[in-house]
Amino acid sequence: MNEKELFLLQGLSETEKEKIISCFPSATTFKRDEIIYSSDKFSKSLGIMRSGKAFAVTNNGHGVYMKEFENGACFGAAAVFGGDGNYVSTVIAKTDCEVLFISEDELKKLFLQYPVTAINYINFLSEKIRFLNKKLGMLTSSNAEDTVLNYLISVRNGDGYATLPKSMTLLSKMLGIGRATLYRCFDSLEESGHILRENNRVKVIKNEKNS
Repeated sequence: MNEKELFLLQGLSETEKEKIISCFPSATTFKRDEIIYSSDKFSKSLGIMRSGKAFAVTNNGHGVYMKEFENGACFGAAAVFGGDGNYVSTVIAKTDCEVLFISEDELKKLFLQYPVTAINYINFLSEKIRFLNKKLGMLTSSNAEDTVLNYLISVRNGDGYATLPKSMTLLSKMLGIGRATLYRCFDSLEESGHILRENNRVKVIKNEKNS
């Protein structure tokens, strides 16, 4: 990870970046499958992936895949200040990895000394909010088929494959669609060429219903 490219340090001089980086704490090492953050076990810190990979799943009992974090990615930003003492998801090491944690107090000192870093932090959170609003809009489509397709688009990886919950029953509950309707949506989307089902995997082929 090139720490000089961290979103927090955008707009600072090279000298300022070097000074800040020299004060960063040592990274914490996690083994594959080790829990980094959970709903009741987390530090109020911004987590930055220094090496390796991790992923987040929901804490609603379904363990639905949310996002993968790679080298340089950040998590925990919304949980640092305020909050109800619980973290919204569980972050798990996908590989052996190193994570740099910047605590609330360290961030406050950084914001006071370099105000531009506070603006960078606000911009980062604003982007997250816009992303979540867009995702919420995807999942509230009036048409069941659109809802399913939008969900698949929102959880696909770089290869186009959607990461699905453990069963269709869970997906049915998540999307508020009956199981029979859900199966029909998958059949229709495959027939129209929007998705491709390969064994237990689903690949998104077309993003739009009219494409």
